[in-house]
Amino acid sequence: MDSGRHFQHRHATHLTPLERRINAVGEALRPLVPYAIQTAVTMGAYSAGLAAAQTLGMAARVSCATPVLGPVGGLLGVGLASALAGQASLLCRESLHGGGRGGTPGPAAARPARRGWSAETLLVDAALGIALFKLMGGRFRSVMPSDLSRVGAIALESMPTRGIEYASRGKRRELFRFFKRHAVGGDGCHHCGTRRGDVIGDHMPPNKLVLDRVEAMPAALRTLRRLPFVKEASEALGVHLGPTPQRYYPQCQPCALKQASAVKHGKTRLVFHQILHSGGRSSAWHWAGVVTGLRHHSSEAGTRGQRRAGSWKGGPW
Repeated sequence: MDSGRHFQHRHATHLTPLERRINAVGEALRPLVPYAIQTAVTMGAYSAGLAAAQTLGMAARVSCATPVLGPVGGLLGVGLASALAGQASLLCRESLHGGGRGGTPGPAAARPARRGWSAETLLVDAALGIALFKLMGGRFRSVMPSDLSRVGAIALESMPTRGIEYASRGKRRELFRFFKRHAVGGDGCHHCGTRRGDVIGDHMPPNKLVLDRVEAMPAALRTLRRLPFVKEASEALGVHLGPTPQRYYPQCQPCALKQASAVKHGKTRLVFHQILHSGGRSSAWHWAGVVTGLRHHSSEAGTRGQRRAGSWKGGPW
């Protein structure tokens, strides 16, 4: 051990000023390594939990547009993902801090006490994740898959249409901006979240559904809607004599093709969306599970790791 320290001291005296500064920065950042590893593991577990919740929603035919069950399914999914993130964080903490030098198991007394796999821990993690998800701007229904005949799970901005005609060049330009932007809260396809390919101006509700509803209206009401200024006056008063007004949402071509087939045959078609895409006006909710998981980071273990690093410079963390 003394010869090793003597070698390190001799090696340090031959370092250039730049190398010494680099080593100093490395030593200063060394305590952050466990946080970085635990954050990555927790984020992966949280994402897997949200993906599992969306898969269960797909199997149960529950979409973001399903009344009651959509938001409730999303809430339960966030709780599941948060509990999973907490357990992954605990396991990661044990792997990082539960062993001795070189990764060999240390004495049991030196290991941080494990608080996981208890009903209390799971419930606290789930409740904390749900609360953070909502406080950070998340929408529970956005966890469920998208229904192609309804507004998508990750829809953000839209613009009004004027009937069933295709979007004008100016509106297509604006929809393209919605579709392609990569800023936090960027849109992409409102059904699946992709930003690849060309953008389609998606009528919501779809044109066929609107026309079917118009045909199903009583003849007297259809005649009334055709009278001069009746439509304009009713809209100004907030009274809709016809179907719900349509809006344009940005949509990708694959979703548009699937939607056309589903609407034509009167079928409900659900699609997966990007789990960590924008679930509301804020993207901060992506980190709700990470914050939940990092509450299990052991400060005692971190201090022990720093102390070990200080007495064994040059070795692995």
